[in-house]
Amino acid sequence: MIENDRLDALYVTQLLDTLPEERFDRLTRLAKNALGVEVALITLIDKERQWFKSKQGTDVEGTPRSIAFCDHTIRGDDVMVVKNLNDDERFKSNPLVTDDPNVSFYAGMPLITKSGHALGTLCVLDSKPREVFSGDDVQLLKDLAASVMTEIEAAQQGQVIEDLNLVNEELRHRMGNMYAHVSALISMLGQNEGDKDQLVRRLRQKITTLGQMQALLAANKWESVKMSALAQTTLAPFLTPQTKGRVTIQQSDDFDVSPRGAFIVTLMLSELGTNAVKHGALKTADGKLSVGWKTGDMFELFWKEDVAQVIKETARQGFGHQILNRIVPLDLQGKVEYSLETTGLTYKVTAKPERIAVV
Repeated sequence: MIENDRLDALYVTQLLDTLPEERFDRLTRLAKNALGVEVALITLIDKERQWFKSKQGTDVEGTPRSIAFCDHTIRGDDVMVVKNLNDDERFKSNPLVTDDPNVSFYAGMPLITKSGHALGTLCVLDSKPREVFSGDDVQLLKDLAASVMTEIEAAQQGQVIEDLNLVNEELRHRMGNMYAHVSALISMLGQNEGDKDQLVRRLRQKITTLGQMQALLAANKWESVKMSALAQTTLAPFLTPQTKGRVTIQQSDDFDVSPRGAFIVTLMLSELGTNAVKHGALKTADGKLSVGWKTGDMFELFWKEDVAQVIKETARQGFGHQILNRIVPLDLQGKVEYSLETTGLTYKVTAKPERIAVV
């Protein structure tokens, strides 16, 4: 598990297999020249390989992890120095020691993140054994390794800031749309409500429903939401333990509703739900309600209420009626069939696929 966490930390840097960068090369040049060695490397230890992000004194891109000296270094948190690899039981039979390039000296410092994960090393190598690698040499290697980590983490912080800027811009766009929708609702509701308290209640209901729709889209990265999930979420506030079992929402032939389609469908279902509670199937003790759809060249959305008790038409021809019979079909570029009978409401609207679904 620790190794998995280490690999995750490595992959987050997005450094593997990237092009050389001067900000790293200047540090390996400094290490090579200041410590008087033939080779200086910034290594990253992947699952099966050791890859060189920066290299001085060699053209090799990396080695298998199984023979990497640095694989031993990252198991600790301090500089590992091997003055003569030929005399070390761990390394004397290593092909990098016995064969070309015949490495005899190695010193490496792990590159450790703030969360404690070793990504790789800053290391130096030479074909000649080294009798002395002083405390000052060790400190220099540590300081240069710290500088490498500063570069890595500064780049990550820059990426975080860039990502946050993108998120902020997307939220600004999304919330701008939300405010525009709410402003339009207030304007239309205000024209049809003479009672201030009633206006506030209806606004609160609409905004709450739109907020739930926005939360669904956010959970799906603002790409889409399943029609069945949208219907269930929008109708949930209108249902009680007694009425919930009498409501059927289609599950088959489900489809992805686009963000623009989700807004108008939410308004439609919210208004139908309000009417059902006040005048229809959700007001009576035996009423049944079903919601369904068909996909194809033109999509169709269905709402059907069935009640045994006779329902009188008491709904006003106000804002809700405008939503269902004018605004919804106009937005979906389709046609509407609205039939309010004594046995309940039947509502059907057609929609062009691109107006409602992800196509």
